[in-house]
Amino acid sequence: MPLKPSYDDKLHLSGLSNTEILILALEAAQKLEWKIEKIAPEGILFQVPFNMYSHGEEITFTIEQGSDGEVSVRSQSSSIQFVDYGKNRKNIQKLQKAMEEARNSLFPEELTQKANELEEDFNRPLTEEEKAYIEEEMKKNSILSFFIPRKGFIATPILIDINILVFILMVASGVGILNPDTLPLLKWGADFGPLTLTGDWWRTVTCNFIHIGGFHLAMNIYAFMFVALFLEQLIGSRRMFASYFLTGLCSAAFSLYMHGETISAGASGAIFGLYGIFLAFLLFHGIAKEERKALLTSILIFVGYNLIYGLKEGIDNAAHIGGLLSGFLLGIVYVFSNKFKNPDAQRTVSIIGELGIFCIFLFCFIMLCKNVPPLYQEIRQEWESGIVEAYLNGELEEENENHPVISPPGNSSDRQFPSYVPIGNNDTWLSYYDAETNFSCQYPTNWRKITGAKGLTPSAPPPLLKLVNGANQLTVVSIAYDTQKEFEHTKKLSLIVPRNEKGQPSEDYKQNDININGLPMTKTTNPLHIGAPDEPGKDIQQISFKYFQEKNKRIYSIVMLLYDEEAAADLDAIVSSIQITK
Repeated sequence: MPLKPSYDDKLHLSGLSNTEILILALEAAQKLEWKIEKIAPEGILFQVPFNMYSHGEEITFTIEQGSDGEVSVRSQSSSIQFVDYGKNRKNIQKLQKAMEEARNSLFPEELTQKANELEEDFNRPLTEEEKAYIEEEMKKNSILSFFIPRKGFIATPILIDINILVFILMVASGVGILNPDTLPLLKWGADFGPLTLTGDWWRTVTCNFIHIGGFHLAMNIYAFMFVALFLEQLIGSRRMFASYFLTGLCSAAFSLYMHGETISAGASGAIFGLYGIFLAFLLFHGIAKEERKALLTSILIFVGYNLIYGLKEGIDNAAHIGGLLSGFLLGIVYVFSNKFKNPDAQRTVSIIGELGIFCIFLFCFIMLCKNVPPLYQEIRQEWESGIVEAYLNGELEEENENHPVISPPGNSSDRQFPSYVPIGNNDTWLSYYDAETNFSCQYPTNWRKITGAKGLTPSAPPPLLKLVNGANQLTVVSIAYDTQKEFEHTKKLSLIVPRNEKGQPSEDYKQNDININGLPMTKTTNPLHIGAPDEPGKDIQQISFKYFQEKNKRIYSIVMLLYDEEAAADLDAIVSSIQITK
């Protein structure tokens, strides 16, 4: 988030009238080569020019009425930066020193004469041109100016208004204002690989106008305002519109390539694209030399901070990177086009470059569509049939919980566990995906997914997935280790099987290597007694699969408890659908 550091101080100039103090400030500004933005009886607004000693700070010089020459001075950074390296404090020190030098260099009569002339200028009526200028400046400096299009500043207000309007419509339709649910985000057009790459191409556009809560919207608008202040007057409104849409498309495509199963929404990818364009102008001398260094430092700090912050879980940094890179490339095109003096030539080069960026996006998007995993098509079918909506609404889980428990024939005391419920005509298959571990599989709706399941021990992580049907269970656990040594040690322990009295592996434990969808796993099968050792209880079969992801130092454990032989086919089908994206 960009910051505007500032420094406040007070100057004491007793024995002088307010107008004489203003004269000294004006003389000092002239010596320091500061630009006078606004002058009034109560004070002056200065703009420090960009140079190696300044980032273009604003100096607010305010005279305290009735305070016998006490002046409040504030120096505030106007560019995007985290620290000012003491520049604001030095500005005030320079101003104070220059005012003292001006006071010593002016004779009292000369100072009085200049003050009288300034007083007369304050009291004269404003011309029509001055009134129009002041009115226009007030509009520009008003917060409302960011939302109302005007000549030379059309694209930014319209794009901001569209984002706000879409959010208002979403909230009006029942979407959560702070933490919207997944389903309404998908319905409104969030980017999601299984849908975007199987027909909903338009999501690459709509995702750039949808936000995941009011705070998300506010932060993006804030960042957008900062870059738009500089950029639209630099490239023009037409190119501003084109830049937002093109870099937004590229950010969506890169997000789909990196993690297509993640639901992505927000204008930040397109906004990073605008920062990429501005960065290209700074690096390739598209901006005046005296301003370039200060702005470049600020932009690099902003981009670097947000990319590092984007490493946090839940932030789509891939979209940020895709937008930034495409924006930088588009910025190079715009810098090159500006080298032509003829406006028609500039427009032609810009449009050719924009078409080139769009072709790059189109090629990448088509390739992604051609290489979609089979799971995406299955999720698409579930989405179109309404199964995904029912699942996200909790309707299918409620239905599963109402499956009847079939009592076994004979004495009920002979069996203490609920019976397996076979797949019925109304059952279908659901897809499960965990974005953090890239684990996915499918399971039938006659199996109930247990939510909120806890680990085996208080310190153990909860399972990714736990399915139950009667006494039959399937549990998936994934653990990542911090060091390679810890990973290797745990891997070695997990492959150890009990040994008999002769020190040989127990005959009850069968272990072999298998391959599931290209994933090398170790399968271990062994009997498991349910109940106390001195009671009849029940002997069931335990089947576990271990997958060791060396690159990420992560171990996946899939454990099945098979109580009913009829459930074996279901469990085998679930396991055979397992995929883990590397």
